[in-house]
Amino acid sequence: MRKDTQDRHEKACKGNGAGYVYALVEIDDKASFEQITYADPDFIKHNEVAYIGETSNPWQRFGTHRTKKSRKIGMVIIDESDSDFPVPEIQMKENQAMFNYALAHGKLPKWNKGGLTFAGA
Repeated sequence: MRKDTQDRHEKACKGNGAGYVYALVEIDDKASFEQITYADPDFIKHNEVAYIGETSNPWQRFGTHRTKKSRKIGMVIIDESDSDFPVPEIQMKENQAMFNYALAHGKLPKWNKGGLTFAGA
């Protein structure tokens, strides 16, 4: 994907009021913005996932993860907000996705470190 296309995607998401739940998956090759895909919420039950998170701007978040976590990751959007209360809805959906993953795999994704503590509660 060209840089100007990526910039347009990031700008389009800025302030749009939507929220997304995503999974990061490890891939064999260096990631590009073509590694952002959409899938159904059951994706996390059937695939090994490195991280589950939430964002209002998947394009910008993917770029940050590629820099901080790994250059060899893909992002799969597994759910999005569809109510008038996108922030609490996406937080709930993110927690549900982590819970579903833990039930299916017996553990949380390796980069979801805070999911086993009540830090801040």
